Amino acid sequence: MLFKILFLIAALKLHDIKTEPLSPTLLYCLPIFFFSLFSDIPFLALFIASIIMLCVTYVYFGLLTKFNQGIEYFAIMGVGGAILLLFI
Repeated sequence: MLFKILFLIAALKLHDIKTEPLSPTLLYCLPIFFFSLFSDIPFLALFIASIIMLCVTYVYFGLLTKFNQGIEYFAIMGVGGAILLLFI
């Protein structure tokens, strides 16, 4: 959980610098995928979960790109970050 928080903060900082959703998505998903390779999860289940996480994270950063200021930005950041950390 701590690693997910650190990677999400790093991805949000990268999103502030580069306002496109692909780079922060990869910065968040790839390290989590590589850490998960060392767990005892079957590879097919890990692959499917990683694809789902990649899609949800891309939508999250895409919404942050579209709504890049105001209350919508912070609402998306908070709710989406909680969803990424707790459920995905």
